[in-house]
Amino acid sequence: MILDLLLKPKVLFNPSNKKHIALYKQYLATNSWGDGCPFVLQFPHLTVPDMIKDQLVHKFLKVEKVVR
Repeated sequence: MILDLLLKPKVLFNPSNKKHIALYKQYLATNSWGDGCPFVLQFPHLTVPDMIKDQLVHKFLKVEKVVR
């Protein structure tokens, strides 16, 4: 597991990055990340796909997240 992180470091999903969106689109079509999920799961989300969905909805609906 640790070796996997060194060989394929995970990145934060960026809803403005076309490559990130293409990876998510491929995941939706195949229900698989292929070689493993490339994205870091961020609090308070429980799954990466739900986290990405939330970020994309906020971006495209132009909703600002309120930090409390």
